[in-house]
Amino acid sequence: MANWKHRDEGKRISKSVVASKSTEDLLEAKRFIKGLLDLRKSQKLTKTYIEGTKKAIEYNDVSKVFVDFRFDGTATGRLSCASYNAQKPMGVSFHTLPRETEDNIRDLFCAPPGWDFIAADYAAMELRVLAHISKEFVMQKAFKSGADLHTYTARLLFQKEDISKEERQIAKTVSFLIVYGGGAFNLSETMGIPLKRAEKIIADYQNVYPGIFKYMDFVNEYVLANQEAYTIFGRTRKLPNVTSRDRGVVNRALRQGLNFTIQSTASDILLCALLGISRRFKREHMEARPVATVHDSIEVVCPKEERKEVCSIIYDEMVNYPTLRKVFDIEFDVPFAIDVELGTSFGNGKEIHFVEGKPVLDGQNM
Repeated sequence: MANWKHRDEGKRISKSVVASKSTEDLLEAKRFIKGLLDLRKSQKLTKTYIEGTKKAIEYNDVSKVFVDFRFDGTATGRLSCASYNAQKPMGVSFHTLPRETEDNIRDLFCAPPGWDFIAADYAAMELRVLAHISKEFVMQKAFKSGADLHTYTARLLFQKEDISKEERQIAKTVSFLIVYGGGAFNLSETMGIPLKRAEKIIADYQNVYPGIFKYMDFVNEYVLANQEAYTIFGRTRKLPNVTSRDRGVVNRALRQGLNFTIQSTASDILLCALLGISRRFKREHMEARPVATVHDSIEVVCPKEERKEVCSIIYDEMVNYPTLRKVFDIEFDVPFAIDVELGTSFGNGKEIHFVEGKPVLDGQNM
């Protein structure tokens, strides 16, 4: 209750301060805050990415950045990314490269002359995993239909066909909050809506997707009884903090357990696809090679004459998942989907579409 009281008191004070200021003062304050935020963003870009890249180039004496992808850097099994030289940290973490900047920082990282840079990103992978492992048939139906999940969810939540951008964003926010163990308070804070409305939305979401909440209860009960969580691929994570007397510590461990079952599964799906892609490049004696993986995406560089075959291999391994099937003998109840961009750098890619697994760029076959 104390947190709520402090938040409400802060809002009351903020409103009273704003009410006492002239329009000109408020506009000046807005300009100052924007300038301050822009300055911090520029400092972050300069220090972390531009200077880090420059140091890496000077250290390696080539116009390349080498990074270290680690299997043991996260509790979920997701690859973590660090600078190449542990004694003299330099370079950048691809995982934290901002996507949207005035001068696209991702354009710093280019394919060699005559080559293409291809980025393939799983679409809503963690929610697809959740729909499968929770056996939530309504969400599975949405994915199978090819509909936009968040619009689909919003229509069920608000019981109408015409959905506003705000309503779609609310549906999207709720879905990801559930994955990360959030609730009404988080939804209220994130979307700036009253707590009572947030509580109703969460309750309605539970009615729309009851299978997800049954799965959450199952995971919580298992973690409390066994002090660990497990995935469908056999990974386990020890969670001894569920025995704590501090309820906050216990709740955090339960959130970690739920997230582990989802995020770790998604990570292993990506790693199997990465393995399959790399092996097929070698088997076909191609020059193409994976150069990075960022969260749910795989980045590849290839000669332009190989790009059609490369895109087809990427699509097959990520969407049809033959390597995953071979390793784990598994069939998912939801289809996988990817967003693919092709360009000369990490930042200037154009969207690739696929028709029956064949890549199409700018409306034409590649």
